[in-house]
Amino acid sequence: MNTHSIALAPDAPAPGWPGLTDVDLLRTLVETERRRKRLDAAMRAAVAEAERRGLAADTGYRDTVDLLTDLLRISANEARRRIECAAPQARSRSRKVWKVLAAAS
Repeated sequence: MNTHSIALAPDAPAPGWPGLTDVDLLRTLVETERRRKRLDAAMRAAVAEAERRGLAADTGYRDTVDLLTDLLRISANEARRRIECAAPQARSRSRKVWKVLAAAS
């Protein structure tokens, strides 16, 4: 794995990128995508848990959209998108259970 600090820094100055070999750049692309997917999964899980706990109401926010916009400094549309992305995880499992139960009867 490439651990070249310029290659993994999101605000890396342009002069550092041309110095990477093709193999290092390919490794950087793959590693960055792997990390992005892991972070996305962690965010979906955290948002789902915040929703499950009712964290917004417990901390004085009107809803989870307000909590996320204030806490994360993101737009309301982005907050709603994150909530929607987090919600299907729980719903998809329950739909599978119902399909299995329906097929079994």
